[in-house]
Amino acid sequence: MTFSPILRAASRSLKLAPFLAFVLACAACSQAPAPAPAAQPQSSAPSIPRITDKVEAAGSDGVEVDARYPSMRSELAPLDAAMHAYTQAQQAELATRIKKLKPEAERAERPGKLDLDFTIATQTVAFVSALTQGQADVGDGKPTPLRATFTQHLGSGKIVAFGDLFTDPAAALNTFSEEARRRLYAEYEARLYNQNLPQAELTARMKAMHALVDKGTEPKAENFAAFLVDGVDGKAIGITLIFAPGQVAAETDGAQQIEVPVKLFIDAIKPEYRDAFDKDSATPSAPTPGSGPH
Repeated sequence: MTFSPILRAASRSLKLAPFLAFVLACAACSQAPAPAPAAQPQSSAPSIPRITDKVEAAGSDGVEVDARYPSMRSELAPLDAAMHAYTQAQQAELATRIKKLKPEAERAERPGKLDLDFTIATQTVAFVSALTQGQADVGDGKPTPLRATFTQHLGSGKIVAFGDLFTDPAAALNTFSEEARRRLYAEYEARLYNQNLPQAELTARMKAMHALVDKGTEPKAENFAAFLVDGVDGKAIGITLIFAPGQVAAETDGAQQIEVPVKLFIDAIKPEYRDAFDKDSATPSAPTPGSGPH
């Protein structure tokens, strides 16, 4: 994993989807219309919904809201509801902040702005994970970056938190904490050694880096709240952890992510979810720098 200020795609599904869409579009343009095929039984693996822009605006509470949601099938109603609930919660929080800072007349003249973009990030036969990125601005020119994830288990229709997936959430947090630290230490150390720093500066920066990573990956639920169940339509091959800017790296480095392969935690998954994960899958290859959506 190479660190970048831009959050990279969380799984191969994000990289493959645009390419497949391009190939299908070209094929449609170059071929004459074919006779309608006979009806085929639908696959149990749902397809990734198309993304459309749906803008919701409000200003009565001193906040203008622009939120773009994906168009989704009815079975994903819980996921859709979770995304809208997040928007409402962020709007209420921003409105509270603005009311403390501005009188009513100023709120109407210079409202705060909430901008959110929701996308379907990963999809397997049993889980669909969504990602939102955006910002909240009270109008002071210093917007607060926002990022959150939502995962629905298709079989039950439940929105699952990280701890919901494991028989012993505390033990699972320890496992993921250790793996995150191992991966982040190695990546940071490689970067620092490549800079050929004086030994004193190298030692100081290494110590500071370890302290930041240790704090940001403490085995607490809030540190691992942002995650995606990783896969491409089939069984899940792992879990992608997403760390907010400043959590495990400098603010200027942006959000960071780690893909944890299923073989490291398969035995900890609850029985009702275990068959949804491919325990024989290999570790996903790291994406190249700059790949994925900006």
